[in-house]
Amino acid sequence: MTSFILNEQLVRTEEHPGMVVLEFVRDVKCLSGTKEACREGECGACTVLVGSRQPDGSVAYKACASCLLPLGDVDGCHVVTVEGLSGADLTLVQQLIVEHSASQCGFCTPGIVLSLTAFALGDKKLSYEGAVNALDGNICRCTGYVAIRNAARALCESLARIDAAPAKRLGEIVSAGIVPAYFKEIPARLAQLKAEPAATGKDAVLVAGGTDLFVQKPEQLMESELCFLSKRSDLDYVTADWNFLRVGGAVTIEEFRLSEPVRKYFPALEGDFLLHSSAILRNKATLAGNIVNASPIGDATIILLALDARLVITGAGSQREVPLAKFYLGYKKTDLACGELVSEIVIPLLPKGARYHFEKVSNRATLDIAAVNSAVRVTTAPDGVITDLRLSAGGVGAVPLLLNLDSFKGRKVDAATIEALAKAAESEAKPIDDIRGSAAYKKLLLGQLVCAHFTRAAAAGEAV
Repeated sequence: MTSFILNEQLVRTEEHPGMVVLEFVRDVKCLSGTKEACREGECGACTVLVGSRQPDGSVAYKACASCLLPLGDVDGCHVVTVEGLSGADLTLVQQLIVEHSASQCGFCTPGIVLSLTAFALGDKKLSYEGAVNALDGNICRCTGYVAIRNAARALCESLARIDAAPAKRLGEIVSAGIVPAYFKEIPARLAQLKAEPAATGKDAVLVAGGTDLFVQKPEQLMESELCFLSKRSDLDYVTADWNFLRVGGAVTIEEFRLSEPVRKYFPALEGDFLLHSSAILRNKATLAGNIVNASPIGDATIILLALDARLVITGAGSQREVPLAKFYLGYKKTDLACGELVSEIVIPLLPKGARYHFEKVSNRATLDIAAVNSAVRVTTAPDGVITDLRLSAGGVGAVPLLLNLDSFKGRKVDAATIEALAKAAESEAKPIDDIRGSAAYKKLLLGQLVCAHFTRAAAAGEAV
C-alpha cells in the first residue's frame, strides 16, 4: 500500500506503485488542474510539488513532472497540485501572474504556478536568476515569456522582504500568501506516516529517477515489482575526502549540481548541469541513472568521462570498481549484471594545473538532447605544455566516447595544436545520420566544440 498526503487529504491506495502520479490525480482523484500533454516531462503542464521529510523533521519541496513520477516514489511524501493551493483568495504567485498578464489560454499556468511556488519554498538565494531557472521546464505556447518573467521578477521583489532562514522559511511563505496555512501541519503529519520499505526481490526493477524509464517502458513497469532507490538513504550523499568527490547512487542531478562539494571543487558544473534538463526533471533524474541509461549522448556521462570517474558497483554480497571509460560494452550495453547497481560514483578532484570545460549543441538549451556534446580535462605545465588530456564526446558513436589523444601530451597549447586536436577528434568520431543531423555535420560540429574548449578559456583569461 502506498500512503501519502495529496494536498490536505491523506491517501492510502492499492494502485500499482508504477502508476504515474499524473494518472492518479486526474483519473482516480479527478483533480483536473494537473494537465496531461507531452507525457515525456518536456512541457511542464503536469508539474506538481513533492514534499519529502528531511532528517531534521522539516519538509523540502521540489517541482516534479508528474507524468514521469511513479506513485511508489511519493510514498510518505506530500504531493501538491494546483488545487492544493486554493483558498478564499489567489495565492501571491497566482495574483502576480494575473497582474502581469502572464496567462492566456491557461493550460500551462498551473505548472508555472507550482514551479514558482517551489522556488519560493526552497531556493536558497531567492534571486531572479533562480526563478527563471525554476521555470525552465515550463513551455507556454501563447502567453509570451516576457510576461511570465515579469511575474517572476515581481515575486522575487516580494520575497526580498521575508526572512529566508530555513527554520523560518515556511512560516514566512505562509504569511506572504504563497501557500495555504495547512502547509504548517504537514511536517507533523508526515512524521506519522510510515513509508513502505524498498522492495528487495531479486526480480525487482531498480528505479532511480525514472525520468527515462517511464518514457520508454511505462506499460512494462505497471506489471513489475519496483525498487525505488530514492528510499535508500545510504545512497544519498555527496562528500569530498582526500582527492575524490564521492556521490551516492540515489543523488539527483539537482542535488549534485547544488551541493557544497561540487560548488567548491567543480564550480563550473553548477551551470553545466543546467543544460542537462529542466528543473522538473533534474529534481528526480539521478547522476547514476544517467550513466546506466547508456545513452551515447548523455550529458552527465560525457562530463564524467572527461573527469576520469569510476563506478562502485554493488551486487548481492559483492562490490567492485569499474572505470567509467570501460563501463560501456556496446550500444545500450553496460558492464552491469542482473541484481547489481551503481552505488557510488567516484570523481577525482582536479589536479594542479588542470581545468575542465563542457560544450553542448542542441536545438533548445534545457529541454533537448544534444546533437553533439563534448568535455575536456586538460592539465598543463607552467610552460603551457600538455601533461594530461582527457577529451570525451557524445553523439558521434554507439557509446559515449573517450577519445585517444595521448599523442598530444608534450605539445604546447597553441593554434596549431588546437587545430590538430580538432582534426584528430573528427577522425575518431563515427557518427550516423539521424534526426539531429547528418554524420558529416556531427563530425564538423565535434571539431568546432574541441576548438571551443580552448578558445573560450583563452578569451576568459584562463591558463591551459
